[in-house]
Amino acid sequence: MQKLRLIDHILIIVLSITPIFSRSGILNVGFDIDDTVLFSRDVFLNIPKDKRDPIDYGWINTHDEGLSLYIDPTVELINYFVSNGHNVFFITARPGTNGETLATFLSKGLRFPVKKNKNLFFSPKEKIDGKRHTTKHRIMKRLKLDLFYGDGDSDMVAALKADVHPIRIVRHERSIIEYGSNYFGNTLDGKTKQNPYGSDDLSIFYSGSIGIFGESIYPIVWEGPK
Repeated sequence: MQKLRLIDHILIIVLSITPIFSRSGILNVGFDIDDTVLFSRDVFLNIPKDKRDPIDYGWINTHDEGLSLYIDPTVELINYFVSNGHNVFFITARPGTNGETLATFLSKGLRFPVKKNKNLFFSPKEKIDGKRHTTKHRIMKRLKLDLFYGDGDSDMVAALKADVHPIRIVRHERSIIEYGSNYFGNTLDGKTKQNPYGSDDLSIFYSGSIGIFGESIYPIVWEGPK
């Protein structure tokens, strides 16, 4: 048998990886849920007393409808990705009890099928040395995400751990007061080692469109609840 020329070897390699290149323009994009896709302040504020300590996320996941609001600019962004053939996933730190109900609610509002453990994943935080840490990076790696949109520091950390580009959705000012102005720790706690940034510092980050972890800041304008 005649030996293959170098050019033949190159053609074989190129042909063998052509399907990969043909799909390379498709992005895997992830989104957090609370304060990113949903303004869910009211569902958390209306938890019955007997379900608050600890928070009964089974109750939360069945009561978004009627209490949580869709954040319109994020919904438009999600629809942009879906309409252009990209893959969209949702990763929340909520536990997955009654997660099918949340999936149904998201399907109605986003107008495409959302299914638990298919494109909606529940990834509760874990406690290490007395502090709670994200686990979302494990799912991000498995899904091979390219981008992840979220509002919290833990979302940015998870994306960086998973080698995914982190993008900050600016949390609405009417969200739960304990969160502070938005992120970088709690900006209402004053200057401490754990929370070294105040509201003035946030405006500097906003103007530069980049956050403390080097993440992009996605500018959205949303009036919020009336």
